[in-house]
Amino acid sequence: MTDTKPYNLNTTTVDSIQGELALLDGDELKRYKRFISPIKKEEFLKARTFLKHILAKELGLKPKQISFSYTKNGKPFLSNIYGKKNYHFNISHSNGYLVVVTSQQPIGIDLEPISKLDEDKLKWFLSEQEINEIKSIQNEDARKIALFQLFTMKEAFIKATDKSYLLDNFSFWYVNGKWQLQIGEDNNWEFDLKTIGNEVAIAICYAGK
Repeated sequence: MTDTKPYNLNTTTVDSIQGELALLDGDELKRYKRFISPIKKEEFLKARTFLKHILAKELGLKPKQISFSYTKNGKPFLSNIYGKKNYHFNISHSNGYLVVVTSQQPIGIDLEPISKLDEDKLKWFLSEQEINEIKSIQNEDARKIALFQLFTMKEAFIKATDKSYLLDNFSFWYVNGKWQLQIGEDNNWEFDLKTIGNEVAIAICYAGK
């Protein structure tokens, strides 16, 4: 029996995407033109192109028909005019890779290059509890992996919840070699961790049943 996940994950490389300027709506075009860096401009265009092709395929539309609404925190979503009342998506890109995840439940994704992270430089992002948990891991390699997992999981959770939680309103505890989310209410959030080769790692946060 296969373990099916309540989301669809799509991955690609930035180099494999041909950015399509015609797919940007008015607001997106204004944002595109505000980028000073040509690299950032190209990243934004390719990310939007990839995202709209994925959504169009799943919704049975043409990519040009996809136009986003935005929450007060700036998270893009599709309005009900597309006929999908419970349709959620999220995107992340880094280190030459693009990932898009879609689901019928709230969802967030973070993609980061596998590299050395310093807990002291992440004090602004980590709780005192989390820092203590990291520093209690004696093995250097295990500590590096745990810190990386924590960072991506927190980012994915923040994106899934559209910044609904302040950093001091939730925390992760390291239990039996795995991070567990602690929030002051019933917790139905689940996490999946994946990697692409030895270059990047992905954390997906989604609402469970």
